[in-house]
Amino acid sequence: MRSIQQRLFIGLTVILSLLLVIQWLWLTVSIDRFIQKQIVGHLQEQTESLLASIKMTTDGKLFVNVDNISDVYDRPFSGEYYRVTSSEQGEWLSRSLWDFSLSEAHLNTGERQILFISGPEEQALISLSMAYHKLGENFTITVAQDISASLAEKKQFQILFTAFALLGLIVLVWIQTQLIKKALKPLQRAQRQLEQLDRGDIEQVDELAPTEIRPLLQELNRLINGLHQKTHRSRQALGNLAHRLKTELTLLNQQVNTDDEPKVLQQNVYQQSETIRLLIDRELKRARLLGLATPGHNVLMKVLTQDLVDTLVLIYPDKTIHFKQDIDDFLSVQVDREDMTELLGNLLDNAAKWCEHQVNVTVSAEQGIKLLIEDDGPGCDSDLLFELTRRGFRADESTIGSGLGLAIVYDIVESYGGQLQFDTSTLLGGLQVTVHLQVSSSV
Repeated sequence: MRSIQQRLFIGLTVILSLLLVIQWLWLTVSIDRFIQKQIVGHLQEQTESLLASIKMTTDGKLFVNVDNISDVYDRPFSGEYYRVTSSEQGEWLSRSLWDFSLSEAHLNTGERQILFISGPEEQALISLSMAYHKLGENFTITVAQDISASLAEKKQFQILFTAFALLGLIVLVWIQTQLIKKALKPLQRAQRQLEQLDRGDIEQVDELAPTEIRPLLQELNRLINGLHQKTHRSRQALGNLAHRLKTELTLLNQQVNTDDEPKVLQQNVYQQSETIRLLIDRELKRARLLGLATPGHNVLMKVLTQDLVDTLVLIYPDKTIHFKQDIDDFLSVQVDREDMTELLGNLLDNAAKWCEHQVNVTVSAEQGIKLLIEDDGPGCDSDLLFELTRRGFRADESTIGSGLGLAIVYDIVESYGGQLQFDTSTLLGGLQVTVHLQVSSSV
């Protein structure tokens, strides 16, 4: 694929060339029309002068009185010629024709004809023939003029115009090339900054660029920020999980080193191993929820919620959970799909984990988007609600988990400048989580 610079160069060259060719043709036609108009006007005057010079003798013979016409018609090959033809009494030729005769067509009275013909000594002539009726006779008067000098000047003008046009085309293309190079410098700078970003020298690319390029750089920075946030969350999740596994393995080693009876030791080892297995299963379930995320920023909330609910039903086969959804079928949100999947997935997973049988999900467009998730579980003490987003905090230590889900939700909400609120559900009695994100939404 050609570069932008090559495309603009080729496009500009083709367009300018077409414009110059059109201008060259227009000027050529205009010059031809101007020459023809000027010369035909002169020839018109000459035919009228010749018509006035046609006389009749006393014996009824016609003749052309040369005393009343220009002397130029007496000089051989002077460049101006005439021929007068009578239907009854023959023809009269100018002495300037010498032994050359002008061709003419048969015309009716009042008609005229303009021709470009070859004259004496290969002169380029323009001729005007007009038909008249005078003194009882029909006349055809043909007057011609040499236009070789005008054609030579026209050719010289065309050569000069072509030369200057080509020079102008070269200059314009060069100027355009320099402007394009200058306009593309921000992209080249962005490329260098991406290399610095890859080396870790900088964290974002510079957004100081022309209006056409700035949205690209802004979107690139947004993607970089999103990637940093997701990487940070993933690292924290892996770190906390590793810490939990390390703690369980330490307890397991301590159990092995005790002097307990073999059966008691075996039971304790099985218990710690089961805890480790449940921790791993928990993270695998979370991974299954995140596996629903696909790239994009236009999220149809009804579809995403239903996909998450279907997955949670498979994850918790030992519980009969009824998910009640109050979501408009066409409600869509302009937000990172992976972020929304992780946010809503963690909230629904937490509700499904603690509920008895009922989880309510309400999504509405209120100055952005509002998520309301309620369950009929045991809920949480009011004095512990503010602790729910603390990384690693678990309201019930007897339940397997990493204490990361709601902390991740808090990080995502904070990255969008939103609001996260925990309450006790007045409808179901369990935990109620409200999330408000000021992002673009449509129904």
